[in-house]
This record gives sequence, structure tokens and C-alpha cells, in this order.
Amino acid sequence: MNILICGGRQQADYVLSVFASKRNNRIVVMNEDDRIAERISEHYDLPVISSDPTKRYSFEIADITNFDLVISLQDSDADNFVTCKLAKEVFHIKKAICTVSNPNNVEVFQKLGIDVAISDSYLLTQKIKGESDIESIFKTSSLENDKIVITEIKIKEDFWCIGKSLKDLGLPKTGNITCIFRDPEVIIPRGDAIISLGDMVVIASAPEHQEELVKFMKGELEDAQK
Repeated sequence: MNILICGGRQQADYVLSVFASKRNNRIVVMNEDDRIAERISEHYDLPVISSDPTKRYSFEIADITNFDLVISLQDSDADNFVTCKLAKEVFHIKKAICTVSNPNNVEVFQKLGIDVAISDSYLLTQKIKGESDIESIFKTSSLENDKIVITEIKIKEDFWCIGKSLKDLGLPKTGNITCIFRDPEVIIPRGDAIISLGDMVVIASAPEHQEELVKFMKGELEDAQK
């Protein structure tokens, strides 16, 4: 199996201890912390790319197109999401696993195409250690949360929000924009991000607020466009 492991400190050691012991695994590590990268390279005698896993050029340097698995263990949920989406959608890595700090992101990430999102890095390593077949991990459901719905809204030419920055949009507090798909990019929202025609805006909310948020983005609420 061809495996890319991104980021992590002690978590990376735990995961590497599982996979590196199997001779048929080809492992590449990507870590932007030079000290951690050097230590892993020396201890495990593995190729380590000292670069940012959220950047496309890092993947190009690593030459990992069509790998079987990416595991992202970075501190930031947003970084883990971007790394996994980049790996799957641009470099065609088959499966993606990541840790998340916020348990509410588990279902959100899975709805957006991450195969397994686990809210505790220790739980991740225990699942790996306890599985004789790594493929069974991909079927695991973790911390399902039926109180969150994911709404994908395609921005059309008659939407009032075109050209608005997120900080000026005034989105109701009942929802949160989790990401913006702008082919071929995946944009993690910041306040200065601008909504453009053709964007796919992904909003997380409680089910009872879904219709309100869709109407807001279309400009069909009285509070919109003020």
C-alpha cells in the first residue's frame, strides 16, 4: 500500500509505528516542521518532504499521485480538510483520513468527501492498530451528529451575494460557511473571501435553519441586501 502521512508530532510517530513495520507498505511523510521531519527521516529511514501539506507544490515534490491513502494529522481542522481535498481531487489519492479538533466537523468533513474524520488522534491510532485490514477503516462511522445538515448552494447570476466579502455578507448566525468550491480550488473561508458567480458555497447549520439560509443567499429575505 502507498501511504502519505501529513503533519503531526507524536501522532505521526504512532501511525508510523503501525505502517512502517509492514514491508509491503511504501510510506512518504510530509511535515513542514524541519525538526520533526529530520527526526522522522532518521528514526524510520523514510523519505520525508519538509514542506506545507496544504500546498499543491508540496504534493508535486512528493510525487504521490494515485497513492492509496493519505492521513492528515495537522493541528488545524482547516489545514487537514484542504490537504485531504487536494490529495483526493487533484492528485487522485484513493482514500483520506484526518483528525479534527472540533467534533462537529466530523460529519461535515465526511459529507464533503473525507472518507474518515476522527476527533481524537488517539482514537485514530487505536483503530489502525486494531484492524487487520486497513480497508475496513474506511467503512467506520465516527461520532455521527444528526443535528447538522450540509447545504450546497450554487451561486447563480441573479444572487445578490455575488461580489460580497464574507465579512460584509451578514450571514445569519444560524449557519456557517464551511468552504467554497471554485473549480479547481477549494477555498477555506476567511473574512475577506469574495463570493463569485459559479461558486459552490457549503453551509453547515441545524436542519430547521436550512431554508432560511438558502433564501438569504438568494436575497429572498427582508434582511438580505441591507
